[in-house]
Amino acid sequence: MKHIILAFRTVFQRKFTVVLLALFMLVLVGGGSVLLRPASAYAASNCRYYTVKAGDTLSYIGQAYHATVQSIATANHIANINLIFPGQVFCIPTTPQTPPVTATPTKPTMVPTSQPTGSVATMISQTFGSNAPQALRIAQCESGLNPNAYNAISIGGSHAAGVFQILYPSTWNGTPQAASSPYNAWANIQAAHAIFVRDGYSWREWTCQ
Repeated sequence: MKHIILAFRTVFQRKFTVVLLALFMLVLVGGGSVLLRPASAYAASNCRYYTVKAGDTLSYIGQAYHATVQSIATANHIANINLIFPGQVFCIPTTPQTPPVTATPTKPTMVPTSQPTGSVATMISQTFGSNAPQALRIAQCESGLNPNAYNAISIGGSHAAGVFQILYPSTWNGTPQAASSPYNAWANIQAAHAIFVRDGYSWREWTCQ
């Protein structure tokens, strides 16, 4: 009798082990939404990963990530869109986004090589290009756009002169227009532009801003 009981126990243990192995393989390689494998297994090209929580639906997940239910189901091989389980990791398909456009600092346009004809304002616009609006405000504040403007107050032996009221001779002699008169409107504007560029496209040399 003892031998019969041992034989029965051995057979039962073997069958139980086979059943457990079969259940394990079913979970491991089973199809549809029963799988708990990560979405990366589906090799989607553009994914955000989401782990399903209790109470989630594909519709809710889609709304949260701006994706359609069908796109999530397709990417993750979900056979029944109404049957998902907590713990599943889904690939949420995303569309490639255009990189944000980064604004670049505004720099002046190229300075004309010959003196143009026209008003002082026109010459400033041609010289300073995209920075002309502020250049015009500064020149208007400094001299009223008067090429012959002169400040009688001495600063270290120099006097502010011309359209942009550049100190003459100290600051003036450090510009490419040193050989010209500071009362020449075109030369004064070119000198101001040179100072502006030298200072890193800054107006720090001028009191008027």
